[in-house]
Amino acid sequence: MSKKNNYPRKVFATSLAVLSALFIAITSILYILYKGWSAKLDFEKWKDYDECGI
Repeated sequence: MSKKNNYPRKVFATSLAVLSALFIAITSILYILYKGWSAKLDFEKWKDYDECGI
């Protein structure tokens, strides 16, 4: 194979790897933000019951 025919495959493979890493990073950040938001809502919901002894 000549180098000219192999170039598009390398670009595609590199692009796919970069896009996969970006997708994983963005998904991880969104998951962390969701868990924090969920914990805050849960805390707000139950903070009135702290003095009850439940």
